[in-house]
Amino acid sequence: MLFFNSTSFKAMENGLQASWLQQQVAAQNLANLETPNYKAKTVSFSDAMQQANEQFSNSARYSFRTEIETREDTSARLDGNNVDTDKESLVLYKAYAQYSYLTQKINGSFSNFRYVLTNGPR
Repeated sequence: MLFFNSTSFKAMENGLQASWLQQQVAAQNLANLETPNYKAKTVSFSDAMQQANEQFSNSARYSFRTEIETREDTSARLDGNNVDTDKESLVLYKAYAQYSYLTQKINGSFSNFRYVLTNGPR
């Protein structure tokens, strides 16, 4: 089905996966708050528009890349642990809000699609 292969749907789908991963990493960091020498991890999410030709066309696709990196450059405590509770809590909430927003957008797209199918020409 064309809808599931559209660039916007793929962007929302990959955004959901990335924000879910962000939530998991932030929760893992918070769970290891008291672990000596634990280094907090971060998620970087980047997207780049890849074009089949030199000019934009409908066949252009997004390429999404998500990476988990370990923050080695800081040490918040004497035991070597660098988890910042306030920062991780904020990251967790931001990822949750993004996930919720994208879920609503996908549900809205399905509602529009269902409306067109139900009320279209007969």
